[in-house]
Amino acid sequence: MFLSQAANPLNAEADKLIKDFDALEKTIGVDFTLLKEAALWIGVALVAGWLSKKVLGWIAPNFKESPIAQAAIRSTGKALQLLIPAYTLFFFFNNANLQDTLKALVASKQLSDGSLSKIDKVVSIIVWTANFFTLYHFVAWPIAWAKKLAENTENKLDDVLVPMLGTASRALVVVLGIIKAVAIIDPTMVNAFLALLGSGGIAIGLASQDTLKNTFGAIMLIIDQPFIIGDFINTGSHEGQVESLGLRSTTLILLDGQRLTIPNSDLANRPIVNITRRDFIRVQDVIHLEMNTSSEHAKQALKIVRELMSNHEGYDPRHPPMAHIQEFSDWAVNLRIMYWYHPADGAKQLEYNQRLILQIIESLQKAGIRLAAQGLPQNT
Repeated sequence: MFLSQAANPLNAEADKLIKDFDALEKTIGVDFTLLKEAALWIGVALVAGWLSKKVLGWIAPNFKESPIAQAAIRSTGKALQLLIPAYTLFFFFNNANLQDTLKALVASKQLSDGSLSKIDKVVSIIVWTANFFTLYHFVAWPIAWAKKLAENTENKLDDVLVPMLGTASRALVVVLGIIKAVAIIDPTMVNAFLALLGSGGIAIGLASQDTLKNTFGAIMLIIDQPFIIGDFINTGSHEGQVESLGLRSTTLILLDGQRLTIPNSDLANRPIVNITRRDFIRVQDVIHLEMNTSSEHAKQALKIVRELMSNHEGYDPRHPPMAHIQEFSDWAVNLRIMYWYHPADGAKQLEYNQRLILQIIESLQKAGIRLAAQGLPQNT
């Protein structure tokens, strides 16, 4: 009962509006049927665009194995949400009969002079906006394709370059879209707008010199490729694994687990030692024999060490191991050893080095050759 009473005033207003509209048609002699149909179809187009986005957005996650198809489906849904109603409006507005109806409204003073050109301009802006957002969303297609290519390359810096290019592409689309919209509204404003962009760009550039330096630093790191994501590097003051490379800074995970952020402009000007990319690990050490070690024992110690290092694990004929009696110190006879471990696997090299040292100690003890201890008296 309450709802019916509340609805009565609304029904009365609707009936009055319809009668006034019919009276207007008779007064000016214009058939508004096409205008009504246009309004109806535009409403239907809005719903269809919304449904397209929802349906395709629901379908896209099913293509997890194909990121390109996923990006294409999702971006198409977003584009259709605007394209369908925009081009429905464009179609009806350019219909000859509807144009006649609008001209009749102008003639009857129901629309002011110049209204048709204003309406035309609004329709053009709506259509261009739909096209602009379509282009903006479709940038996801080449970005997804580029990401797939980057994943198949060994250079992990490509994974950083692709998002940067995607951001730059979208920014370019936005700038071009704004310029086109200004041209539609008032072609004479384009030059002034471009001049404003230029002066604004200079002001922004002066105010953000550090940001620009870091951005150019990132570009130089990408071009020179002194490291890739995941490499262990030494920057002179810090050593760690490269976690990420952004437009502003590079993040390292230090050996103690802390994360260090280095501005790209600073990093690009530093000497960088790429520990991961080395082909081999060179190891050198000194064996201290007692000062009173006889020449026979010294020769025997040298022979033992050379035999143990001969054809060692990680051996490469280009870098044969070396062992020499090098010098007398104040408290020992020094036997220097040096070998190269291939490939540069730090963990395996440490395991081998441990076994080598234990074998040297055991072999020298069996031969009765004593090692020196600094600061302790020598046996006579």
